[in-house]
Amino acid sequence: MKKMILFTALALLFLALPCQEQELPPVQAQEQPQVQAEEPPQTQAEEPPAPLQGRDLGKVRFPAAFIHAGKEYPAGDYWLFLTAKDGRSMFVVQDAQKTLLFEDLAIIKPGGYRGGRGFHVDINRMRDREYIRLKITMPGEWALGYFLLKK
Repeated sequence: MKKMILFTALALLFLALPCQEQELPPVQAQEQPQVQAEEPPQTQAEEPPAPLQGRDLGKVRFPAAFIHAGKEYPAGDYWLFLTAKDGRSMFVVQDAQKTLLFEDLAIIKPGGYRGGRGFHVDINRMRDREYIRLKITMPGEWALGYFLLKK
């Protein structure tokens, strides 16, 4: 019981101390010459890209090399986003370092599965083996993208 009374008295004392106004002498900084380092001009490459708005489809493995806008891309893992730009759905394709490679128009069709909140990414070759079809199944709709295979 004595320890409890002592502890309470000490707690009240510590609570009352900050309430008292004490004037402290002002701290004077030592005078040093201030040298401003010249900052190199920032370029656009140094600024981080703005985060993409839309659905992050994650990492998707393309099973074969493909061509987009005359440029060849090797088979491998790419990061995909499904976004809307100017009222149109677009696939945004990025490399492993999340550098934007290109944007491609997505074809939206009604369908998909009913209910649920997730999505499913399916990638396969078309029957004529000239295109890879990327199919995103979402509640109530499908998003389709076609990528030309390298011959």
